[in-house]
Amino acid sequence: MRKLKKSYGKALCVLAISTLILGSTTGFATPQSIFGGHITPGIENQEEDTEEDVDKDLLPGKDTDVVLSKVNAPSAKYGTGTNIGFTATVKGTGAYITSIAPVVSADFPFETNDAAYKIVTPNGTEKPSELNASYNFTVRGDVSTGYHAVQFQIEYNKDGKDYSLVKTINVKLEGEPATTEEPATEAPAETGPISTPRVIVTGYETNPAKVNAGDNFTLTIHLKNTSGRTAVSNMKVALEAANGEFLPTSGSSTQFISKITSGSTEDIVIEMNAQASLEPKPYVLNVTCDYEDSSANPFQSVEHISIPVYQEARIKLTEFMVSPDMISVGDQGSVSFSINNLGKSTLANVQARIEGSTVESEETFVGNIAAGATGYADVMVTGVAPTEDEGTVKLILTYEDSSGAECTYEEDITVFVIEQSFDVDEGVYDEGYVDDVPKGNPVIKKIIIGVAVFAVVIIAAVVVVIILVNRNKKKKAQAEADELENEIDEDALFVEKEK
Repeated sequence: MRKLKKSYGKALCVLAISTLILGSTTGFATPQSIFGGHITPGIENQEEDTEEDVDKDLLPGKDTDVVLSKVNAPSAKYGTGTNIGFTATVKGTGAYITSIAPVVSADFPFETNDAAYKIVTPNGTEKPSELNASYNFTVRGDVSTGYHAVQFQIEYNKDGKDYSLVKTINVKLEGEPATTEEPATEAPAETGPISTPRVIVTGYETNPAKVNAGDNFTLTIHLKNTSGRTAVSNMKVALEAANGEFLPTSGSSTQFISKITSGSTEDIVIEMNAQASLEPKPYVLNVTCDYEDSSANPFQSVEHISIPVYQEARIKLTEFMVSPDMISVGDQGSVSFSINNLGKSTLANVQARIEGSTVESEETFVGNIAAGATGYADVMVTGVAPTEDEGTVKLILTYEDSSGAECTYEEDITVFVIEQSFDVDEGVYDEGYVDDVPKGNPVIKKIIIGVAVFAVVIIAAVVVVIILVNRNKKKKAQAEADELENEIDEDALFVEKEK
């Protein structure tokens, strides 16, 4: 760039001297007439440059060294003015920009006035890594309608070496309408790429957080326009699962967003249903976005989100057996039963225990029960207090579902506990009471012991009978209450009909 300016300055001086010499015979010809009425600004001072600057070569720079930001390139009509501005930033420690100038060529879409040859340089001795450039161009009258590439030559110093590269900005210009009846068509840009605004999914939530097969849930998706300068509009968002695993509960699976400004985020909310037949695993939902930029250029982006689906556990307990039928206080018994897994996911690490005011037990490990399979449990219980009601205790199962979360299943069962009985053979009785029996009469001693054992058995039987009678009374009272309530309802209905 410097060599171009120096050569141009020397040529201007030579031609000016020649013009003065020829002017004595043919009249004076000014520099303006020689160069079409344009004098490049700053040429007067070019003579002061040293020979070292003239011979200094600029190395070709890397496109990634310089970044253009804050680009302002509004569309304009033929014959009107427009302002193009931007900020050029050079990367690297100690790197700085020395100059910015438009590249004027045969395809330059603006008039070659002073702005076309304007060179932007830092103020004074400043060595900035960022330099702002602004140009007030006038659109040529013969410009064609469409996108035009405007190039700028940027010179910079990095690591003590001078470099030069060209950056391109695309500007949409409108030419003079054609005189024929055929409608004017807008030609696509051929000299430079168009920046693509990206729309991505930054996250999503479901309500409830855990989606069970067969249930409805609300899905919220966050969409972000990552472009720092281009807004997107007229956006259609379509949600689709590969095999219809998720369907909208009402309406369509497509939603519309009028506009997302640059760098902003918008949410879409839709209620969906997870099919009841789904296996417990994650399923992919495709999110397709069709949208336009500020120049009505169409774009499409496809994102994928993964939604885990769970199967709710279905458990049925059968084949209950309590042995013995009645457990004495302080004695042990067993409660055995079958665990049927009616769901579609495995019940992992199943454990069982029994809790109540009359019994206590340790937790029994059952293991894993596959979907559709049956597990068996045998829980040992110890009587701690005699039963005074219907003998209801709670059977508790703990297990892990398909997500690894610990779950609990509870069911009421019946276990009767009676007072401690005496075992004559083992001598479990009151020694003091036996000592009171006359030792010289063994027959009477045996009779007394037999009567005592019989009395204990009778007492236990009476307790069981009382419990059963009370239970029957409660059931009978409940049945009578239900029958009375039905009769009252029928009478009320009859009276209402009579009215």
